[in-house]
Amino acid sequence: MNNSSDNNGATNKTMPASTKKKFNLIAWQEGGVTDFAETCFAEYWDKLPTIQQLCISCDPYNWSHRMALGKYIIQNTGSRELWGPNFSGHWHWAYLAQLDWLKRSGRLASPVAKVTKRMLEKDDIAMDSWFAYVNLNSTVALYFGAAKAGLVPKVSVCKDCGLDLEVDPGFLGSVDIWHCFWINSHKKFLDSISTGKGSKEKAIALLYQELWSAHALVTKSLLPRARKLELFLPELERKFGIGWLNMVEVYDAMAWNLLSLDALMDIGVGYSPSRVLNEESMIWLKEHCPDEHIVATTIIGFHNLSPATISAMRTFFQRLIRWDRERLLLPYLIRYLNAPKTPIQKLSLFFVFTRMLIEVILPQTIIEVLIWIFFGGGILLLSYYPLIRHYFLTFLAMIIAFELAKSPILFSTQKR
Repeated sequence: MNNSSDNNGATNKTMPASTKKKFNLIAWQEGGVTDFAETCFAEYWDKLPTIQQLCISCDPYNWSHRMALGKYIIQNTGSRELWGPNFSGHWHWAYLAQLDWLKRSGRLASPVAKVTKRMLEKDDIAMDSWFAYVNLNSTVALYFGAAKAGLVPKVSVCKDCGLDLEVDPGFLGSVDIWHCFWINSHKKFLDSISTGKGSKEKAIALLYQELWSAHALVTKSLLPRARKLELFLPELERKFGIGWLNMVEVYDAMAWNLLSLDALMDIGVGYSPSRVLNEESMIWLKEHCPDEHIVATTIIGFHNLSPATISAMRTFFQRLIRWDRERLLLPYLIRYLNAPKTPIQKLSLFFVFTRMLIEVILPQTIIEVLIWIFFGGGILLLSYYPLIRHYFLTFLAMIIAFELAKSPILFSTQKR
């Protein structure tokens, strides 16, 4: 076990213990935050249960308990030298920011109950919340996977919680996936850093790629039970949730690298909708929080993407992030797309997208280079020698006719 901090963790250098600031959601969404006291975590970070308390009794459907497990992961899976004096470079911060958003937006409450202010103040998580179950597999299962790997202490799930985690195939599958991540990808990352082999930037980039690959597998593991919980969601919220899961495939392909607290404070957490979605709340968001409305509408549009479309998007981004510059700039570009733009900025975007398209098309392997040479040379020959073009097209037509003649669909002699 890596005991790199005390039980309560360290206070961020930018936040003296006496500093008290009111949380500003808009600033947290937009970015440019320079003080830990301005983040969503400041108001409760030092009040979370200790790991000793959770080892005695841990309720995975208690919000503070989930957040405390994440806090311990951040402070005990890598040294301060690696993640920074306050662990602000750790990748798990984004997972906890998501957990915070789920509570603030009312998505951890029962979808069949009316969300009230008093309900939002409680730590209780509803067992029938679709979002709560999805988050369970990327926070609690992640901790259990680390405990299985021997990196953190095992916690004792309270016996009167009414949970069935020990017989839930989705959760158990997620634990195994995270366990493999910890003992393989994360260990390899720490080893490469400690030995000084290769650059730290490339090691972190590879870690993020493998992190997102694990996350994508977890998403598939939880689907059977999640589909049952979908039935309780309002229609728009259900579409948003499915689109939200489909986005994981895109993040995986992009190896999204803005997960640390440093990155969240700099660029912001984004404009995930702060209300449960229905017709009434969508109208309210459009009038009062247009950025959140844009994000909600965009993610809802992802709910009915076909596997072929998702695969094409994955291929595009996987080819694009071969270029380190694009991999680092891509998250900033996506955030920039939601901002209002002048005609000059729109023109600059055209050139950016043109550059990205060229980089995607450029050959990546020796085989692709040979294909480029073959087709490039073929086009030149066909352009300058009409006779060669004539025989080539005739030969191509014969091949197509021959393949059609073999087709059992077009020329079947069997009765239908």
